[in-house]
Amino acid sequence: MHNKELYMFLRKLLAMSLPMAVVFVCYLAIDPFRTIWHYERYFDDNVPHVSLNMDFVSTENFVNRNPAQKYNAFIFGNSRSQYWQTDYWRKFIGDSARCYHFYGNGESLYGMEKNIQFIHHCGNRIDYALLIVDASLLGQTEAKQGHLFSTPPRIVGYRNVFKFHTTNFVAFLHPLFAYANMDLLLNKTLKPYMLEKFLIEQPIVYDPVSNEIEDKAFDEAIAEGTYYTEKRMLRFRDKQHPDSISPPLLFQENRRLLTEIARLLRQHHTQYKVVVSPLYDQVKFNPADLQALQEIFGRQNVYDFSGKSAITSDYHNYYEESHFRPVIARRLMDSIYCGKQNDPNL
Repeated sequence: MHNKELYMFLRKLLAMSLPMAVVFVCYLAIDPFRTIWHYERYFDDNVPHVSLNMDFVSTENFVNRNPAQKYNAFIFGNSRSQYWQTDYWRKFIGDSARCYHFYGNGESLYGMEKNIQFIHHCGNRIDYALLIVDASLLGQTEAKQGHLFSTPPRIVGYRNVFKFHTTNFVAFLHPLFAYANMDLLLNKTLKPYMLEKFLIEQPIVYDPVSNEIEDKAFDEAIAEGTYYTEKRMLRFRDKQHPDSISPPLLFQENRRLLTEIARLLRQHHTQYKVVVSPLYDQVKFNPADLQALQEIFGRQNVYDFSGKSAITSDYHNYYEESHFRPVIARRLMDSIYCGKQNDPNL
């Protein structure tokens, strides 16, 4: 290649790469998913925010605060566990418990086991634990993919750090997200399309010490009678299957992960409870899987609230078809710790 041709080639290469370099610098500066820089607080109260990987947030926030808090009580689960509030839980386990909510979006059994291992290796005591599970969580034995679900490098080892950040950068480049993110940055206004596509989330109240959120806007709308609109009710339509039983899920690898979790908890002499969530779909948890949980964790420590019940028959107990409200989690804790299993409201 002659010098002139080489010069022209390098010039074209620079011209093509410059826009991507600018985009990458913007990505670093904005850090939309808060996975690059250090944050003392991952959510600002009462302002819309980009959807974040809660497994990553739970991990990094734990690392930031654990030296001062020395956590010894943990709630584990997927996003359906997020309304099990530690302040209410402390009523049953004691005011001295230092509680932390360690959960992830669409959490897997693989991720839950890794999180408990991580806390163990950090040297924390695990005196109390709540494992909030469902068929979706228990059926997943591998690391999840996607910028909202990837298991953090700190949990699974830094061998996947390049893949983790590449996944986030690619998500940043998606035209719909890029448009919504810029729209929010410039106009500071949450618009319906952002919520419908799960690009931006509604304002919340965040407690970084416990790593818990409150959807106060939802609860205020429910109290005012404006929440269950005709459009929102479409999310509940045809979602119940009261005569169904979930297929068996707990095979060899699932049981291995559960057995390892139980081993760690017993090593810590943990007072723990395993709770199968009351999902709106009313699908009953598989009896064989329930028996497996009871064999691994002890019958006295396993609580199955799945299937048709007073809770799952009333949509007012749910924000949408997937997540029940904090008042239901409190009712379940009353049942678990106060022996109210025969409560007609359950």
